[in-house]
Amino acid sequence: MADKTIIALREAAASYAEAVRTTQRFFDRLEDSADPSALVEYATLVEREKEAEQVRLEAIEAAGFEVPSIDESDPDN
Repeated sequence: MADKTIIALREAAASYAEAVRTTQRFFDRLEDSADPSALVEYATLVEREKEAEQVRLEAIEAAGFEVPSIDESDPDN
């Protein structure tokens, strides 16, 4: 069985991927970008993506993954 950190990482990555796919499906069905309800829905989807991304990044950090060449927190970058 995988360690709890790896399980959390997998779940966080899957949640983030689903948030992005949900936004993509929103654009697939979008017909009027000026519709106020579409703008509200998009704003909600973006917020969900941001939240899922943060959870994913925290899980990556907890698992000990670091790639200095692409890690934004790297002071040498």
